[in-house]
This record gives sequence, structure tokens and C-alpha cells, in this order.
Amino acid sequence: MTTTTRRIEAVVFDMDGTLLDSLAVHLESYRLAIVGSGGRNRSHEDILASFIIGPAAIMLEALIERPVGAEAVTRYLVHLRELSAQVRPYPGVATALRELSPRFRLGVFTAADTSAAEMLLSATGLRSFFDVVIGADRAGRTKPAPDGLLLACDALGVHPADAAYVGDGPSDVAVARACGALAVAAGWGHQFTADRDADIVVATPQDLVRSLVDGAA
Repeated sequence: MTTTTRRIEAVVFDMDGTLLDSLAVHLESYRLAIVGSGGRNRSHEDILASFIIGPAAIMLEALIERPVGAEAVTRYLVHLRELSAQVRPYPGVATALRELSPRFRLGVFTAADTSAAEMLLSATGLRSFFDVVIGADRAGRTKPAPDGLLLACDALGVHPADAAYVGDGPSDVAVARACGALAVAAGWGHQFTADRDADIVVATPQDLVRSLVDGAA
């Protein structure tokens, strides 16, 4: 575990793989929406590989291979709501947020759509910790571009250099680097690898609290 000497005013989190263990539910919700919209039955691996395409509407259109408008996104959200009871925060995340929230402004920037993020954060009891939630549909460009993190920092009233971005994947580090935020690698997430080139690597949510709070002391 490492700490930072930088002055941090806000902490923005990736959602899937960082706050919530939700990947399987997203993938199955997308699969059901694709089939229900007349598309081919896609594997979870195919769907996961398409996440880089962008927001749900664009991704679903590519996977269904025809224009679908809001139809397929609505199906996806219906299935996501039905399966949301299977989603859980990673162990220690709720406690960490409870300890961080009095000290820092908190936000979320996720590659999921904002409506999906709001749904899952509410279903898991985490939504009240965050002042802002930004999804891919509100960002001009998807990760690893920093557009969504810049929007989150603006809404939180902080300069990106005074914010930390916490995520488990390589694109999360790239997002932070692209706008000067502190890049924090979440070692408990499903995309994490030990060679992650982040400013700080934390093994557990409690280590995240110690790193940021000790650095702010």
C-alpha cells in the first residue's frame, strides 16, 4: 500500500469491478436484450469485448446488427433491474465510503450508462454516498478518454489535479493520466493485474481509506 502527498479534495470511482461485483449481471442483461431484440445469441465474451464501443445504445446496435433506437436499451434496463438483486458491493466498499464521505467529495464515472449506474448503486445501498454519477452516455468519448471524469470533477467543483480516480482496469489509469488526476488502482477488482502502472495501488477498500486519509493528514 502506498500513500500520496498530493492535496486531494474529491474521489471519483469506477463502478463495475471497483464498487460493485456486477459484471456477470451486466453481461447477462445485455445478452437477453440482444436476443429479445432479434439479434443472435451472443456469448458473454463477445459482449465484454464490445464494451469499448461506447454507451449501451451504440454497443447494442453493433451487436444486434441493425438500428434499434431506445428499444434494446429499454430491454437491457428491464433485465438489469430484474437481476439487480444479485449485485453486491465488494467487501469493505460500503465501510470505506462511509469513512471517506465526511472528508472528500465523492463521485462515480463509469462506462455503464448513467441510468444503469443509478439503478445498481441504489439497489446496493451506495447511491447516497455520491454527489454525482456520470455514465458513458453523458461523456463525449468513452474510456480511456477523460471526458466523463472531467464532467464529474466539474460537477464536484474541483480541478482534476485535486481529484483521485479509483478503478480496477488499465483504462481507468489512462483516464486519470489524461487529465492529471491521481490514478489509484483497486487491487480487488476483476480487471486488476499486479503490473498496473498507477500512482497508488491499494489491495483493499480499507487500504484506500488509509492511503488517502494519511496523505491528507
